[in-house]
Amino acid sequence: MARVFALSDIHVDYSDNMAWIRDLSAQDYCRDVLLLAGDACHHMGRLEAALSCLREKFKEVFFLNGNHELWLLESDCTDSLQKFHRVLELCRSLDVRTDPAKIDDGCEGLWIVPLLSWYDKPEAGQSSLFVPKTEPGDEMLHAWADEHFVRWPTGESASAYFLSSNVPHLTRVYDAPVVTFSHFLPRTDLMFPPRIDGGPSPDTWPHRRGFNFSRVAGTWSLDEQIRKLGSRVHLYGHQHRNRWVTIDGIHYISHCLGYPYERKTGRIGYFQSGPRVIWEDGRPATADR
Repeated sequence: MARVFALSDIHVDYSDNMAWIRDLSAQDYCRDVLLLAGDACHHMGRLEAALSCLREKFKEVFFLNGNHELWLLESDCTDSLQKFHRVLELCRSLDVRTDPAKIDDGCEGLWIVPLLSWYDKPEAGQSSLFVPKTEPGDEMLHAWADEHFVRWPTGESASAYFLSSNVPHLTRVYDAPVVTFSHFLPRTDLMFPPRIDGGPSPDTWPHRRGFNFSRVAGTWSLDEQIRKLGSRVHLYGHQHRNRWVTIDGIHYISHCLGYPYERKTGRIGYFQSGPRVIWEDGRPATADR
């Protein structure tokens, strides 16, 4: 009976993280499905190595890009849209899924629907997840690497492009429960809930001075798509904070590997030795698993 596992932000440009991926059991997940919610690596060679390794360990792997995959650092692509299509080509060559597909969960089946996305900055208006700081200070947007390594073609924004790419999925008929996943956050209130282990969140109000992550967190428009699909579970990444929050009937889950120093210092919150099961026995898993 296939289970569905969650993982994001594996950042295999760190050798410790690539070793973690390689050390995953070759037997424990051979009947299971992995949803990998972006930020594996900007370097195509290391991205291929990571996806190939995971493809050997899981029966199926679904993947979509984060912001790091679209960095032009160490790339000969002319812009980040070209890099995005190159990532899709790589996934096709490795038999890694990037489109909606129905899997056999041993019960009535389950639809996995990847939702492409980007973030809406404050100037986008109500769709942005931006929350102003209560303590004014330098927003430090210059420190955000996307400002230097992502180059989008002029015209349509990255967020609009990716959200429009999801529209055909919204009109399909799904004859089984739906699980969705994205890299970016779909709601502001996911940024500061209690940690999954019940401990206090390191992200507390008021914001400290410095970079305001909510500027580049995601978009409310993504949550509209999630709810149109009737998703039971939504996996996301990007923030490097592990959560399991239920809002209006949907389980929002983040389970990232993050950077080695984040795991050592406990910054990402709850962490277990492998990917996190989010669907088993024909229903959502529970937060204490």
